[in-house]
Amino acid sequence: MPREEGRKNAKDKRAPGNSRIQGEGDYVSGERYQKDAEEFARSHDVNKLARDAEPKSEAERREMVEAELKGKERAKGKKPAPN
Repeated sequence: MPREEGRKNAKDKRAPGNSRIQGEGDYVSGERYQKDAEEFARSHDVNKLARDAEPKSEAERREMVEAELKGKERAKGKKPAPN
């Protein structure tokens, strides 16, 4: 799709009177997230934060793995199994 055509299609999805796409193509939130994420990475020791977030025990590790799997299932649209 030519670049100009893509822009035309993007304009068609805009709310009346709104110069930026909102909703699924929410540019304002995307730009704000990107700016905030870059600022966080510059101003924090992210490697230390990652090490601090590691599980402290085998039980905690299993709990984290289970939570991750539940989240992935939910993201796929599957209803999580009851506990």
